[in-house]
Amino acid sequence: MDGLELLYRGSLRSCNYHCSYCPFSKHRRSEQELRKDRAQWEHFVQTLEKRTKGLQACTLMVVPYGEALIHPWYWEGLAYASRLSEIQAAGAQTNLSFGAEESLKTFRQRGGHMEKLRLWGTFHPEMVSVDEFVKKCRQLRDAGVNLCAGAVGVPAHLRLLKELREKLPKEIYLWINRMDGLRRSYTPEEAEAFTKIDPYFQRELSILPADSGQCQNRLFVEGNGKLRICNISRTLDLEWEQYSAGYKNVCSATCRQKSCSCYLAYGGRQNFMNEILFGPHPIFRIPRRAKAVFLDIMGTLFPKKNTGREHIPGWVRAGLEGLHRDGILLFFATTLPYEEARKRCREIWHLFSGGVFAGGSHMVLEEAGGRWELVRKLPEESLSVLETFGKHCQYRIRSYRVRGTLCKLTMLHPVSADDRDGTNWDVTEQEKLREMLERKGICKVRVLAEDRCLQLLPEEAVKAEGVRVLCRRLRISPSDTIAAGDSAEDEEMKMLCGCKGE
Repeated sequence: MDGLELLYRGSLRSCNYHCSYCPFSKHRRSEQELRKDRAQWEHFVQTLEKRTKGLQACTLMVVPYGEALIHPWYWEGLAYASRLSEIQAAGAQTNLSFGAEESLKTFRQRGGHMEKLRLWGTFHPEMVSVDEFVKKCRQLRDAGVNLCAGAVGVPAHLRLLKELREKLPKEIYLWINRMDGLRRSYTPEEAEAFTKIDPYFQRELSILPADSGQCQNRLFVEGNGKLRICNISRTLDLEWEQYSAGYKNVCSATCRQKSCSCYLAYGGRQNFMNEILFGPHPIFRIPRRAKAVFLDIMGTLFPKKNTGREHIPGWVRAGLEGLHRDGILLFFATTLPYEEARKRCREIWHLFSGGVFAGGSHMVLEEAGGRWELVRKLPEESLSVLETFGKHCQYRIRSYRVRGTLCKLTMLHPVSADDRDGTNWDVTEQEKLREMLERKGICKVRVLAEDRCLQLLPEEAVKAEGVRVLCRRLRISPSDTIAAGDSAEDEEMKMLCGCKGE
């Protein structure tokens, strides 16, 4: 995504709530503070078009220390931002205490695009009742506002949060943040209770090592123009007035955090799990809720050069378990054969309902009523051609069959003394094999090169076609699904699914 994720925080420190645990509840608001904050915000908004020109699908989220949306100038600024073609989503963190009718009227009168507005609403049990909060959420939803709601996971508030989940409309996601001041770990019973409220709560408990490589398209802008990568990273040398859309990789070595310790940090990273869960603008924490998810294995769930001994990273597993709890079907989409995929993914196999295996030669659907599968046949003569092709070299040939039916052949390029990982296949070698197959009258075969592996597949064996087959079987549209993968072979599949432009 050639966009930019912008988080903005001005000098506002005051709030209309007075929660006992919040340091800003003790801060006395002054007119001078408000004038300064308003001037900073309006200057930032006026520079947005210039700073984002030429980028696509940009995101703007206001993340104040205090409560910003009780002040009309923030609604005016968000309306202006939403009118910019580069800004695809604009919104704020808020306690939802603003007057909905008046605020939305201001937004509309200033030409705001309602379809771009996003709100992250936080429930504060000391200041508002469950019924009052739910009423405001319903009012905003009925007005066409996209929003999520959530609260800090205080064990003493479990009963209230269960009530909140029961009374909120099902389509409004209720997130639970880990409580940093707990000074102890959650008990298994507490963690399970919060996970029943928020299916993705385990992500809060999974430590995600910092990786600035996943944060190349994001900036945290302070009211005084100082820039950071995110809310917890160090200050950059570059300032907002110096930034332009052509300035890339501002954060290549400037994070210096050991881990991403909150959602504003890990939710803005460019990784496949964030986009699967929350779409192209995951920082707003509003689930996309696809009907099914198709996932490549090597290079996506596991690193490309996998030894077979690695485990699924905790942050990946937490996301998959959350999707499964949320009732979203999970499928593999891999060039690996079924048995090899099952061996590598044994930790998470129970979360999946089958998939597209052997590059599209073998489709499996596990349903409550039983197992359904389809195998695409590869001509048996292909094996002898491959053996002839590789007889003068140290190639290794593997054949894959499903109940006797040949569905895939793989030839591994030999490992040289100078290259421990082996040599990749060049175009000349691939063309030579195609010519040999054609001379034998074998035309309906696909030759696919992936790193050391040269694979022969039935002509119609393509991941995207496998997804179509499973979607027809499930009676769902591919546009209601989402896919992730890192190879050229995955691009058609991702375009078929709901991944256009992401």
